[in-house]
Amino acid sequence: MVIFSESINKTKMIGKKFASLLTKGDVLLLEGELGVGKTVFIKGILEGFNFPPNEVISPSFTLIREYHLKDFPIYHIDLYRIRVKEELINLGYEDYFYNPQGITLIEWGDRVEDILNIYIKVELSFVNERKRRISIITKGYSYEKISLLDSLVI
Repeated sequence: MVIFSESINKTKMIGKKFASLLTKGDVLLLEGELGVGKTVFIKGILEGFNFPPNEVISPSFTLIREYHLKDFPIYHIDLYRIRVKEELINLGYEDYFYNPQGITLIEWGDRVEDILNIYIKVELSFVNERKRRISIITKGYSYEKISLLDSLVI
């Protein structure tokens, strides 16, 4: 599935609508260059779960932020500063990547894609200064989940 966004607000709105398709245990990999809108998309997802988007901050230096919602946590992980897989072991990544009680959102997800068996990947890329291409693919999900993603109306 490919969606185009012409603004920061639209990227956030796409993330907000995308939130309605996420359930506990989902792992979302966000990929794309610096400044393409990964954190904006995540702000939209959290807004979709009624979490104030202005409280969503990229965890570039802390690596992991936990947002505790009413019914479950959302783990926001930024792997930009992770260079080798051994650093992930020190983070205790299994607690986040395979947690059936929460949703895990991973910026720079390409750094862990090869160690995961199931995920939703959102690739954001520049079309031009304002426009973004948002590609969504899955690995390991059931047909029902894929159908839900394909039904996303923007």
